[in-house]
Amino acid sequence: MIEEDVFPDLLNPDGDYPSFFQQYGAPPHYALCARQWVDIQFPGRWIGRRGPIEWPPRSPDLTLLDFFLWDHLKDLVYQEPIRDFRHLQQRIRQCCDAIQPDVLLRVHADWQKRLAMCLAQEGQHIEHVL
Repeated sequence: MIEEDVFPDLLNPDGDYPSFFQQYGAPPHYALCARQWVDIQFPGRWIGRRGPIEWPPRSPDLTLLDFFLWDHLKDLVYQEPIRDFRHLQQRIRQCCDAIQPDVLLRVHADWQKRLAMCLAQEGQHIEHVL
């Protein structure tokens, strides 16, 4: 997935790669083959569990998907009983399509607030000040 979907999207229009690549240590990210691949693509420039730049323990969660989207989608998806896997896929797609732009704008504003707080706290935990 990272080779076919994620990595091509990381390229800037000029063909440049981002300065650093970050992954947060989820089990799939920690697999040896995943770490080796990222190490080849971003030698010495990736942040992650056992990477050249170690993911800091208990670091603030600044990922929009983690602090908002997954819980929001789960609440929407399970508003009706799920019959089977195909129905679950259908509900996820429907609920993603139903997210209104104003919701995403509010999430983005909250993300900017989290970034500012993280800077003010010098990278330390921020949940207690939110």
